[in-house]
Amino acid sequence: MAQVKKRSIARSIGLALCCSLVASPVWAKTFIGVLYPLFGPMAAIGLVELAGELKAMPDVEVATYLHQSWRSLADDINRQPKGTRILIVGYSLGANNAILVANNTGYVDSIIALQPSMLTTQATLTGKVGKIIEIYNPNPWMTFGGMGSQKLDAPNIEYIVNNDTHPGAQFNDQFRSIVKNELARVSALDNLQTAQAKLPRTSSLAKLSPPKDVKSSAMAFASTDPPRREQARNEQPVHEQSRQDQARSAQTSVEQQRSQPRPTVFAETPAPQPIFAEALSSSANAQPWLMQRTLTISDMKDYVKRNYPGSQTADVTR
Repeated sequence: MAQVKKRSIARSIGLALCCSLVASPVWAKTFIGVLYPLFGPMAAIGLVELAGELKAMPDVEVATYLHQSWRSLADDINRQPKGTRILIVGYSLGANNAILVANNTGYVDSIIALQPSMLTTQATLTGKVGKIIEIYNPNPWMTFGGMGSQKLDAPNIEYIVNNDTHPGAQFNDQFRSIVKNELARVSALDNLQTAQAKLPRTSSLAKLSPPKDVKSSAMAFASTDPPRREQARNEQPVHEQSRQDQARSAQTSVEQQRSQPRPTVFAETPAPQPIFAEALSSSANAQPWLMQRTLTISDMKDYVKRNYPGSQTADVTR
């Protein structure tokens, strides 16, 4: 019984995987809607040939419509599966009505309008269209009074001027090349988005924490303190050099003072205070310059007046 259950589970898993592979498309196809001009395909043999060439391309679905059946094209676009690229090719009145199709759909990747007609009212684009390319002849006399001279009103439109007559514009090689190049561009959008989806997102990479044993370089740059420069072995600090310079300058000044002769001390030079040398010689803190001072007669007189106020000092000569 256990083996039977395991086999049934394995079969169910395999069936689910097969169904998921079949249901998920490998790439999104491109849907092309072709809008014929007045009188339909009989007046647009060149456009019929172009539609046949587009149908032969891989991963492309092409559908043709009369210009007055533009609502059917809008319905078919709205029924396309999600991810399908939409390209509309309109000629004459079909180019005019391509704007009406865009206004009634969710999104159109590109519209190629070949010589829109001036003989009808033109609606303003209100839908979402990735790009519009219009080919027109500005000379209305070459297009049966303006059958191919109408300029569509759209914010993201590219105008291309030609000199083709209205019936001959559909056979222009430039028009065919523009349609095929735009189909290749629209189809390449799927490959670009698929490649971008496979790339890792930057937000998920930013959430990854760095290893614990590795310091983040961003944290090092976030510090406001300037980087400390390592001192060489033979390089001394700045404060030690300043101390050595001060010691050298002090030693130089002392040697200069020793080399200069000492000034002569005269006996009559007044002192800040009359102090006897013998009174200071007994002190333990006596300074050497005080012991070298010469005692004058005026000092003796001042000493007698301060210590013996009643005595007469006029006869004191030495």
